Amino acid sequence: MTLAVLVVSVTGGASAYYTAPGFGSGSAALGTLLPPTDVLVPATSAGTVSLRWTASVGTPAPTSSCATRTKTGTGTPTPACGTSPTIIVATAFCDDLLVLTGDYTYTVTAVYNGWTAASAPSGSVTISNPTKVAFQAQPSDATSGAVFTAQPSVAIQNAAGDTVPTSTSPVTLAITGSPADARLTCPTNPLAAASGVAVFTGCAIDRAGTYTLTAASGALTVSVGSARKLSFTQPAVDFSITSQTTFAAPVQPMVTVQDAGGNTITGSTATISLGLTSPAGASLTCAANARAAVSGIAAFAGCQIDKAGSYTLTATSAGLADATSNGINVTAGPPKRLVFTAQPANSSSGGTPFSTQPVIAVQDAFGNTVTTSLSLTTQAGAALSCTSGNPLAAASGVAAFTGCRIDKPGSYTLTAASGTWTAESSSLTISVGSVAKLAIAFPTSTAISQSAFSTQPVVTVQDAGGNTVTNSTAAVTLSLTNTPVGATLSACASASTAGVTTFTGCRIDKADAYTLTAVVAGPITATSNTTTISAGAASKLAFTGTFPQKSHKRNDFFVPQPEITIQDAFGNTANAAVSVTLSASPPSNRSGTLSCAATTRTSLNGVATFSGCQVSYQGNQAGLYTFTAEASGLVSASVIVTIVQ
Repeated sequence: MTLAVLVVSVTGGASAYYTAPGFGSGSAALGTLLPPTDVLVPATSAGTVSLRWTASVGTPAPTSSCATRTKTGTGTPTPACGTSPTIIVATAFCDDLLVLTGDYTYTVTAVYNGWTAASAPSGSVTISNPTKVAFQAQPSDATSGAVFTAQPSVAIQNAAGDTVPTSTSPVTLAITGSPADARLTCPTNPLAAASGVAVFTGCAIDRAGTYTLTAASGALTVSVGSARKLSFTQPAVDFSITSQTTFAAPVQPMVTVQDAGGNTITGSTATISLGLTSPAGASLTCAANARAAVSGIAAFAGCQIDKAGSYTLTATSAGLADATSNGINVTAGPPKRLVFTAQPANSSSGGTPFSTQPVIAVQDAFGNTVTTSLSLTTQAGAALSCTSGNPLAAASGVAAFTGCRIDKPGSYTLTAASGTWTAESSSLTISVGSVAKLAIAFPTSTAISQSAFSTQPVVTVQDAGGNTVTNSTAAVTLSLTNTPVGATLSACASASTAGVTTFTGCRIDKADAYTLTAVVAGPITATSNTTTISAGAASKLAFTGTFPQKSHKRNDFFVPQPEITIQDAFGNTANAAVSVTLSASPPSNRSGTLSCAATTRTSLNGVATFSGCQVSYQGNQAGLYTFTAEASGLVSASVIVTIVQ
């Protein structure tokens, strides 16, 4: 009899089957074909993939293997290494040749008598086939025989324009141009690429002329694709320029039309426009903008920027990627003018700070702010003052005044001046403000006590600028600033008209030095100059000083001695020389006698001082004695003196 074959499926990609047929009552062994393991590929390759794996072990052992390549993204498997299920290799390695650019994984399948077992996929390998070379760095202009300042470097690239990092192919440089017998020399030429790039050094051309370098690597040459982008050849470095000044020739914009690999499209005549990347109010002007490329290059001329600031240029052309230049720092030119960037408030009151303060900028001819100092003036007849100071030095070209005010009402313009430059503000009107202070006119420097001042006080109600507030109805009062005991300002009458209060009849009774204080509601005050009140004509006598004490002993000299003052009618000392006689009357039935060094004395500076005075008597003559001072034409003075034993 014939024994039927039983096929058993197992996991892991292996196959199980009978290793030998059986007949009759015979038997067969069951075995498992295992897949290869550790399938290895390089991470990158330039078209040939070296594939390695570990052959499967066990029973049965595979007789051969085949490889399959799968492209990432498509999932489509392709036979690799020239193998197939019917074209197999007996080794554990193979080379997959001429693989196209892309990312791939590999699997290896073990084969035994028509049975197969596939491995797990390998890691990914990136294939980058060299198809062209491209200049990664262009050589610079140079002097004949001198080494180029910027040396060329050439990249070996795949079709997508990416550098093939595994390539070490030699790259050869050559020149074409005029004169034809010129010679290019480099220390190494050809030069083997490192990581796909050949970086040349020490290259020079021995003859003056205009040349083009050509790079080649085997069958690969510099390949120029279709126009894809723009690139600034100039300005290649940051630079500075004064506003509205034409860029120097080495930094006049030059824009090149390039393919994706950075190669110049020499046949391009694309129209290219320049603009400021972030203009912020500035303008770029050129002799011509836009410009058509010539041999793939648009060379601009006469370019300049009007406003100070930091800028980059953007080059644009339809269908091409934009390009951005290096930085351009534009500084302001020399100062040319002054400009009010903030006008003073057009309406203010005298002496009150403007609600909007003036700000003046020092600018160049194109409106850029530059640094200098300046001052403000106003018309004659009025005073302008500023708490910020005037003149005021500009900070970064701007003078921001503070606390500015004009004292007199009227219409004004402010004139800003700095050197020979001037600028005028818009018109502003100063009006009389509210009551802010008083002004007191009191020219009298001397007066007689209780006599009306020869010149009476006049008080004016004023605004902060000292202008008379003519519509004020505020009541003004006068008082003594310093008041000696008993002094009185009296008999004042007042009349107010158009903010001016005129006083009449004012007088002070006590002799001294005084100032007057004027007060209006608020309170707002003003203090006058000093006036001195002197005594009037001699009118009376008065005992002054500390005489007498409570009592004096008979026959003893008085301590203190009597002092008689010559006074006017209001008790002020009259500076007069008067002959004063001192006498004493004893009480009834007493007979004491007053004696002095002299009982009649002439006053000095209005005071008669007696000396050597005493009351003498015999027996008991104690009592209250009346002392009397007398002078011709004056009211006498008396005082009671107690005399004791």
